[in-house]
Amino acid sequence: MFVPLDSRANEGGVPVGSATEAKSGRAAPFGYSSSAVPDRIITIVAGKTRSIHVKRLETVRIVDGSRSVTWTFDTLGVLPIPLANILPDASKVMIYVEESPMYAN
Repeated sequence: MFVPLDSRANEGGVPVGSATEAKSGRAAPFGYSSSAVPDRIITIVAGKTRSIHVKRLETVRIVDGSRSVTWTFDTLGVLPIPLANILPDASKVMIYVEESPMYAN
């Protein structure tokens, strides 16, 4: 998938606009919200969790306090993603996307 940089995108290629606009649908460069059954559930512990690791194409449920999201990391790459990019006003946690074993040699 190619996401062109234009006047509506920031340096990371993420469209600028409302949180919902930038993060919805399969056009988001870091994945999309999903109704699929998650492969696993990750609970953010306030003040302790600094990062989480996921595999590309993995669907996980991330719980941050009283809020949660089920997300499929159908990413354009494996760059780190701030949790706040998929769950606005979330804890300061970085998501590290590792390549899926399905794509290994």
